[in-house]
Amino acid sequence: MTRIYCSFFILVIFVLTSCDDPGVVGLEVQPSSDKIEIFSNNFSQTDSLPALIILTESVDSLRTDETSSLLLGHIYTDPYFGDNVGAFVTQIALTESNIDLGNNPIVDSVVMSYSYSGYYGDLSTITAIAVNYSDLYIYKDSIYYSNHQFSGSPPGSEDLLLDFTISSDTSTSPILKMILDNSIGQQILDLGNSNLINNETFQENFGLLWFNEYSPTPNSIIYLNPSGSNSNFTVYYHNSTSDSLSLSFILDGDAARINLFNEKPLSNLTIDPNLSYVQSMAGYKANISLQNINLIKEDLEGKAINKVTISLNANDDSFYPPHENLSLVRVDSAGNNVFLADLSVEGVTHFGGEYSNGKYEFNITRYFNNLLNNDSFTNQLYLLASGGAVNANRTIIDNSSITISILCSDL
Repeated sequence: MTRIYCSFFILVIFVLTSCDDPGVVGLEVQPSSDKIEIFSNNFSQTDSLPALIILTESVDSLRTDETSSLLLGHIYTDPYFGDNVGAFVTQIALTESNIDLGNNPIVDSVVMSYSYSGYYGDLSTITAIAVNYSDLYIYKDSIYYSNHQFSGSPPGSEDLLLDFTISSDTSTSPILKMILDNSIGQQILDLGNSNLINNETFQENFGLLWFNEYSPTPNSIIYLNPSGSNSNFTVYYHNSTSDSLSLSFILDGDAARINLFNEKPLSNLTIDPNLSYVQSMAGYKANISLQNINLIKEDLEGKAINKVTISLNANDDSFYPPHENLSLVRVDSAGNNVFLADLSVEGVTHFGGEYSNGKYEFNITRYFNNLLNNDSFTNQLYLLASGGAVNANRTIIDNSSITISILCSDL
């Protein structure tokens, strides 16, 4: 069987269009200029067809409870994406039950530390962090999103942070170490043994710690690891009979936590009509709609489709690097985002999505065959940030570079 390499070269010109939906920027193909060129061993044909419509949309929110990383920082100098802010709230959890503090426990110092796994931007710009206490409560068995609004009293105005250091020595475990005001430690000691009998009782009587970053020229977001070997909260104290005592807490396990991200309207973007935008931390996504499916189906009459790929070039930026991976999902007939069978059946190695040689490439063979032959499949795809709740990356796609390639054979 002879195989013919049929390429759909998508030559696109994009214009900015007005939209009724304030969460969508339209980057729409102009049919008169776009061509899908199909070459085969027995015909050569050029159809003037609109190839794609691409929309950049705001992401409403992401689920951010119990994530593997807590994102803290602020990037405001990004020339394309504008402000990106990461904050978080967290409980602390006892490491053991039935604590006996002894008589008259008095705090000596309070130290809180996080291991961190990486950062985005310039780590040296994180020069001011705020830690506040709040009587608000969150629950480990509940679901929370990045735009969560708390009801009740806001966090206290007193900044508990006295000093902090960020170790950037990657030969050891990188660590954010914070010295907190003794008042928060004494508050815990004053709960007494009866409220330290188990974690549930403790967390009913001690609320949240709220973290923000407010450096004067912020340009970094750090990825804190609550499960790291150096992640802990320790109250050092003495009582009437002993010195050099300590009470330790963990920051993962039964310690509920939520990443909180700023809202990112389309007005934040510096929009170039030749580009599309994808951003983590509930930023932006690209809606890709394949056009003129029936005409494409006619042009492929008598062909067996063996492989279909879509490739997208990204603008590389050494300071604001693109995502290591992007996700591509389809929109089903009910409007839900669904993984493509090319991923769920074939696996990630087959499907692709890694950033390599300046581009992302996805194998969409199963999806494309279903699109041509199953009326329940829609022509809408979403290009999304992979791990958008645990990294701060952003990616800029060159719209003119998008190519769909089809490897087919004669029936």
